[in-house]
Amino acid sequence: MKWVKKIVWICLLLSILTLPVWADGPARIERTTVNGMPILLQRTNSEVVEVTMLLKSGSGLDGKKKGTAELMNMLVYLKLLSAPESLGSVNVLTRPDYTEIRIQASAENLKNVLVELESLLTTPLYSYDVIMDLKQFLIADIKGMPAFNKTYYETNRSFYGPDHPYNDYLEPEVVESITGHDVYRWYRQTYQPGNAILSIAGGVKESMDQIAKIFSNMLYESVDQRLLIQPVIPNQTRLIEREDYNGRIASICMGFGAPRIQDPEYPAFRIIAYYLEDYQYYFEKLRIEEGLMYTGMVYYSYLERPQAPNIVFLTMTDPDDLFLVEAKTLDIIEELKEKGIEQSMIAQIAEAIEKEGKSRIQAVIGASRRNVMSYYLQNQLVYDENLWPKLKQVTTADIQKAAAKYLNHYVRVAYVPREKPDNF
Repeated sequence: MKWVKKIVWICLLLSILTLPVWADGPARIERTTVNGMPILLQRTNSEVVEVTMLLKSGSGLDGKKKGTAELMNMLVYLKLLSAPESLGSVNVLTRPDYTEIRIQASAENLKNVLVELESLLTTPLYSYDVIMDLKQFLIADIKGMPAFNKTYYETNRSFYGPDHPYNDYLEPEVVESITGHDVYRWYRQTYQPGNAILSIAGGVKESMDQIAKIFSNMLYESVDQRLLIQPVIPNQTRLIEREDYNGRIASICMGFGAPRIQDPEYPAFRIIAYYLEDYQYYFEKLRIEEGLMYTGMVYYSYLERPQAPNIVFLTMTDPDDLFLVEAKTLDIIEELKEKGIEQSMIAQIAEAIEKEGKSRIQAVIGASRRNVMSYYLQNQLVYDENLWPKLKQVTTADIQKAAAKYLNHYVRVAYVPREKPDNF
């Protein structure tokens, strides 16, 4: 009956799409477009307003000047922090597919936030001195990166390939070669109304017309820099080992392929990822049953890399246990292929994911990002309430098939201390 409701809503309000939200009852999402920029507005009873601007291009477009997007977005972050009126909590994230600006502010401060975002899209932003300082800061940050982080970035580079947009490994020599022209060119190609989506959620007092008026004088240029990425699945296992001159512990990252959101195996793999990470199954096997000195995380980047994600096991351990940790990880992978996950456990995981999703929605925080990411990815599975029924339909056989398809070959990067540390 959903299609009947949609027809009724379209007939009543052409620009409004109603979606279910668990925050003091149903809250509609109003939509409009101003100078090529879609605006989404969701009113709730929260005193906090979360504003997200998503730009449909990211560091994957840097090409041979990787780091250009990061430098420009660092400058944007500083600009927002130094606004005449304090905007609230500010975060600027640089992803291969997109740039995301997220601001949490009081409802009374919303207009100031929107005026600053409008300025980003209309007023040229550049400072040679600041960019040069930021460049040196970024180079120092890269050189000082802990081995634990390096394993992750180097795994991605080896997993996707050095020229792939999802290789987000920054090299000091490449960053040093970036010029002011490179940074400004990237800014002009990216910070355009036609390349942006704006989402607002919370106790908003302004009408949609008042919000739209703030952006009405922007110059519209048709831009769509979104990346068309093909999925990547390793066709052979690659083992890479580096010497860590300053470390005392071994850092290891193992990267496997994973389905995209639009792939049919996605719901089953979402169960697998939750099983490995949130249910601590992987860690329990290594830390408790095996008695290993070990810490780490399992990470599935289905939102950050929606077109070609990978799942990684990122760990630290005693150098003597490095190969044992790898072997035990592979044992758990093989168990997923052979036995899957028990149906009763799948039901528990599906219920846990649903409860967490409803809790996030009730808390409002993140609602704006949720809306804007869904709009950008153009896939309803980003909305948890559309995914939950699919999770409940996952079977043990589905888990086995998904694991067998994606968890085969892998890329392993290890940073090992130059000298064996003394025993504790």
